[in-house]
Amino acid sequence: MYQLYANNDDCLNQALRQKIVAFNSAHFDAERMPLGYQFLGAQKELVAGISGCVFGNWLQINWLWCSELVRGNGLATKLLVALEEAAVELGATKAQLDTLDFQAKPFYEKHGYQVKYQLNNYPRTGTRYFMEKPLI
Repeated sequence: MYQLYANNDDCLNQALRQKIVAFNSAHFDAERMPLGYQFLGAQKELVAGISGCVFGNWLQINWLWCSELVRGNGLATKLLVALEEAAVELGATKAQLDTLDFQAKPFYEKHGYQVKYQLNNYPRTGTRYFMEKPLI
């Protein structure tokens, strides 16, 4: 009949994601619109960037990263503001993200994000914060 196979490959993860997204699309009348911004250095190397997507009236922030060489120069704030403004233009009214206790929770709080849920002991001793912010 059916056989169980171990598969730790990322291709299985991608295949499952595609199938779930296809299934879910029948229940949503919204498409995911990707957004991203970056700062490049003198040699065209990535020094900071942000990416996410607008899905319905939500901005989902997936990644925000700044090289240690440029931290403290306001680039993260400029990236966040640019992404939020673009998301509003695409119809987003709220934003969501998650961050870990050793990452950028204070940064996001400074920009109006509030913790809606926290997952303690993640993955063992840390905390994962799920945050939201109204955009308009």
